[in-house]
Amino acid sequence: MSEQRAPAEEPLRPGKRRDTPFGAGIPLGRWAGVPIHAHWSVLFTLVLFADVLATYELPAARPHQSQPAYWLVGGVTAVVFLATLLAHELAHAVTARHYGMTVQRITLWALGGQTELDGEPPSPKADALISAAGPLVSLGIGAVCAGLAVWIGTASLPVTALAWLAAINVLLGAFNLLPGSPLDGGRLLRALLWWHSHDRAAATAKAATAGRALGTVLVMLGFLELLAGGWGGLWLALVGWFILTGAASERYAVRAEKLRGLTARDVMSSAPTVAADWWTVQQFLDQLTPEAAHQPAFPLVGLNGEVSAVITRPDLNRVPHAQQATTRLRELARRNNAPLVSPDSPLPELLLSLHLRGGTAVVMDGGRPIGIVTESDIARAAELADLGWPGAHTRT
Repeated sequence: MSEQRAPAEEPLRPGKRRDTPFGAGIPLGRWAGVPIHAHWSVLFTLVLFADVLATYELPAARPHQSQPAYWLVGGVTAVVFLATLLAHELAHAVTARHYGMTVQRITLWALGGQTELDGEPPSPKADALISAAGPLVSLGIGAVCAGLAVWIGTASLPVTALAWLAAINVLLGAFNLLPGSPLDGGRLLRALLWWHSHDRAAATAKAATAGRALGTVLVMLGFLELLAGGWGGLWLALVGWFILTGAASERYAVRAEKLRGLTARDVMSSAPTVAADWWTVQQFLDQLTPEAAHQPAFPLVGLNGEVSAVITRPDLNRVPHAQQATTRLRELARRNNAPLVSPDSPLPELLLSLHLRGGTAVVMDGGRPIGIVTESDIARAAELADLGWPGAHTRT
């Protein structure tokens, strides 16, 4: 399974190396300067496929062979399959470079691979060809393996392995052509819609919607198969979950495009009320003004005067009234989820970070908090951008 995407920026520490959702991975070398990595889950795939081949597929097709022979051919075939996954991703990379795009890295993982591209394709045609390149290579590899199996024509373990590689690559290529992002078929759908409407953002949103529908169907089918006693449903549900996650990333990409040029200063709630993290909930509520009560989140400061965490109104609501006098604010704090950002942090770079880290960011200037940005603020800015809002929008 293949996914192409522009890597997300880390908004908190400029200059930090970009990381993929799969982590750094195991380095496998470079192709034309592009680093190639394998996520640790690739080892799971290797063991799983080698086991399936050695204990089921090969003995069923060619019985009465030795166990070492089954495992040798099964292990080699599993490694060759991973090489075909890499060929799929390299096809995306070669085509993207043809259209002047920069390839950041290629990462293999349990369900396929990811080719990270810097930026967006320059045209619907480029988008379509970059997307189609991977499935076409997979289908081509399947055809070559099938042809070799027929040409050799002997009833042997290597021929059975070639037939399996042919089937799995055709299946991989065909599955990736399903019309839903982040699959290659979803990219093809986006290219078609982009060509028809001349609106890439709208086309991306529609392809992501198709991806959500496809992922939901696969997850439901997977659970139904599990309920019926088929463990293959677990793999199907995992694939569906991957598609749902990728479709959600596509939605963030659409919103990031709308927010281009805006910064945290443009959408933040200014002059936030700040509380001491050692206060109790009751002490905080006693000092809360009616104006500050509308604030979506509250930065907490420690004894050193630095922001230590953030609490929200839902955090306060979860404290029973009888415990308000004994529960300290730091016990409610979202210590690991509140990014501290500068007023000039670009909103597109802040978007995913907010989603992953609690939905609230504290805007800092000169070591003091001057504003709050929430996912609701960013959603409001995106809605205004749809209406053609070009300027700064600051609310107090």
